[in-house]
Amino acid sequence: MFNNLFTPLVAVVLTVLLAGCGGGGSNEVIPPANGGSSSSSSSSSSSSSSSSSSSSGGSSSSSSSSSSSGGSSSSSSGGEVPTLSQAGNPIYGELDNYKSWLGSSLAADQTRADNMITWQMPHGGFYKNAESTYDAPWNGSDARSGWTGSGGVELGTIDNDATVTELMFLADVYQRSNDTKYRDAARDALEFLLTMQYESGGWPQVYPARTGTTYSNYVTFNDGAMARVLILLDHALREDAPLGGDLFTDDQRARMAVAIAGGVDFILNAQIVQADAKTVWCAQHDPETYEPRGARDYELASKSGKESMLVTAFLMSQPQTAEVEDAVRSALAWYRSPVVQEADTAYVKRPSGSTDDTWNPIQAKSGSTMWYRFYDLGQDVGFFADRSGIKQYDIMAIDAERRYGYEWGGNYGSELIAYADSVGYF
Repeated sequence: MFNNLFTPLVAVVLTVLLAGCGGGGSNEVIPPANGGSSSSSSSSSSSSSSSSSSSSGGSSSSSSSSSSSGGSSSSSSGGEVPTLSQAGNPIYGELDNYKSWLGSSLAADQTRADNMITWQMPHGGFYKNAESTYDAPWNGSDARSGWTGSGGVELGTIDNDATVTELMFLADVYQRSNDTKYRDAARDALEFLLTMQYESGGWPQVYPARTGTTYSNYVTFNDGAMARVLILLDHALREDAPLGGDLFTDDQRARMAVAIAGGVDFILNAQIVQADAKTVWCAQHDPETYEPRGARDYELASKSGKESMLVTAFLMSQPQTAEVEDAVRSALAWYRSPVVQEADTAYVKRPSGSTDDTWNPIQAKSGSTMWYRFYDLGQDVGFFADRSGIKQYDIMAIDAERRYGYEWGGNYGSELIAYADSVGYF
């Protein structure tokens, strides 16, 4: 895996892995303000990639040394790579969706976990199932996935928190029950996540591949899919609850470190460049060329105000090499730009049950800042589209079905900027 990664990157990964997996690393991760778990072990390594330039992103340049107040980890040259305080980082809480699936007792959770295991596919992944799916075991004949690939193989996915949520649930039940069948199912889910990663470092939406040309096979930042996998791997490497102990094998933990480094490498190479300045990321990228790609008819190739937030926040959880810090500061500069911000504006969804097609979700609101979900690749102008695939710059120009059936804006950058300010990334 990742034969294209060069020796300095691998050296950083192994250094951090050896320092951190046993809990004896020197990098203390400060607990997040919202109550997320802390660890005394070293955070996983980021890439020190030289960037392969493409029209979508590519080149990476050095930046000034970090002014953060975090710890540090050793670099391949023997120096110290700074890390940031994690208090307030928006990534914390991204893995907590499984908690809403927990019942009133361990016995109830074991029953649900038993049912869940029957729905797990041979490759270890899950489909994007509702919680209620696991109220009963698989009957042995119904489809376990809504998608199939070559030869009719059922596909697992990381879309809508799938597989990550099940892995976390199984891990939680194992830690409380000590029944190894839950540990083994969690290990299988991890194998699915590690196996589906492209050699370039990105994660597609599904695995195995869907047949034909489809956005599901692109590297997928949409709805936090790839970022959430990286967050899980990073937490698992640091053995944050419930991902510690003997849940995973030593071999799996070693491969996690390499997978994280590859993921960071892809992120750095995919960062979109506009007018010679790095900006943010698209919701999907080509796994080989790194270029931004569209998805559904109304999800055109763009700079994504929503998806890029979690990507940036994840980079801020990693050792701040010059390349990572440069990517982070460039993305923050984009979010802070008054050109991309809509000041005193909020995105307000139409009230549930309303049929008022004159409702404009983009509304004036004093003190609120809105970012669009999609911006043109070549200019910082927000846009919209419906199922016709025609780009519009007025949300009222798209049909009502997409106008109210999709999220076109939000206060995406607010929490990220507040966190960046708190660690000195002004």
